[in-house]
Amino acid sequence: MASFIRSTMALAWSPLKSTAFASISRAAATPSSSLLPTTIPATTNSILCNAVRYMGYKLKTNSAAKKRFVALPSGKFKHWRSGKRHINTGMDRGRLNKAGLPAFATPRQSKHLRRLMPYA
Repeated sequence: MASFIRSTMALAWSPLKSTAFASISRAAATPSSSLLPTTIPATTNSILCNAVRYMGYKLKTNSAAKKRFVALPSGKFKHWRSGKRHINTGMDRGRLNKAGLPAFATPRQSKHLRRLMPYA
């Protein structure tokens, strides 16, 4: 059994086999230069990735904040109002309908949310 394992290892690591396949795999792995994109679009994600590269570490997003708030392109944060899920039989229709609408965070809350959600 040990001789069988040694012989299969010898076949797997034979120098002829590795050089023969190395040239083929290198040729297949390198795509032609015409297929590569000439320009890379600059997006906000690439800017954030560069910021992470300079910092040398990643910041963690607060899980509670990311479940409750959505960041808008304008820099504001949108959230949904409370009070529409249950125990609302005695509420006016207007109050209940208004509870279903989204609301926006105040500037003071936005300052805290930017710290809690650094990549939003």
